[in-house]
Amino acid sequence: MTEISPAIKTPRLSIENFRGDFSQLASLMQASWAENSGQALLYTSEFLSSCFEYPGAGFALAPTIYVESQPVGFVAGFPRRVKFNGRDQKIVVITFLTVLPEYKKKGLGIMLWSELVNRARAAGFDGMVNYCVDGEAMNAMIEGSCKRLKLPVARIFSTRYMSVVLRSGDNRDGSDLRANNQQAADVLLDLAAPLANSQPLARLWSQPEAEWQCVRRSEPIVETLSAGDRSGLLTGHVMSISDKQHTRCLLIEDILWGTLTAKERQTLLQKFLIKAAGAGVRLATVPVLGYADMEPFKKARFQSTRRVLHAYLTLWSAGHAELPSEPLLSMYLDLF
Repeated sequence: MTEISPAIKTPRLSIENFRGDFSQLASLMQASWAENSGQALLYTSEFLSSCFEYPGAGFALAPTIYVESQPVGFVAGFPRRVKFNGRDQKIVVITFLTVLPEYKKKGLGIMLWSELVNRARAAGFDGMVNYCVDGEAMNAMIEGSCKRLKLPVARIFSTRYMSVVLRSGDNRDGSDLRANNQQAADVLLDLAAPLANSQPLARLWSQPEAEWQCVRRSEPIVETLSAGDRSGLLTGHVMSISDKQHTRCLLIEDILWGTLTAKERQTLLQKFLIKAAGAGVRLATVPVLGYADMEPFKKARFQSTRRVLHAYLTLWSAGHAELPSEPLLSMYLDLF
């Protein structure tokens, strides 16, 4: 447990492992991010709990500041295996950095982030990825904090997004949404494997991770298509937006066309979107990461949005020469 300096600990603050109080964490996030200019997603206790069910995730990589029994600051790191520069790397994706409004501007965010970095290094991870929305102060914080800790850092990719409004689907209870997801996990493993050799940075999957992605995570939407010896797969999950209607949004993740033809790719996407609409989704959004053909989305009337997300890579043992001097042309990694 790390104590905060006396100058800012009134009342007494300390950094400790997250206690698993997901309802309180959800309230913290909603209170903190309500101040943001953009429309935030609604991070529910169910969604957050699901994130920690990911294989290898744990509360030791979620340092939290408590005042008595209330969390007032939080950050989490989730384990990922990637292949970068031809080498397997075990990294953490750092996300959910948030501080209760009345505790902001006291340096608590930087302290939490630094604590997580130290924990990840001690736990044997090779590096980390941080995501920052374009134009926000977090970008300067990441670069400045890495410099302060004498860690190399490179902005490796800037992600743009496309989105579409979906037509209302038939009312369904969603009971069959996971019906074939177990088989889809095997398809995910097969179709994602070649990306490790074709992309400069690519996520590597284990069987338990693929099963979490397709079956066990919060509200997964998965669709596959087979045609002869050809197959493809799309994955995503549903979250609500923090608007009055709690608009349900599909966040598309894995775009694995395999060897499907252009027409078959269009068919797969339409099946995927119909399934999402039947689950009450009204908005679908997809990141443009460069590893997948985006033409089917354009034909489905997805339009570019103004949102840009920057990805920063740090490898503890890397010199600056080992990190890319220019942004990558593509990558295959989930976004937060």
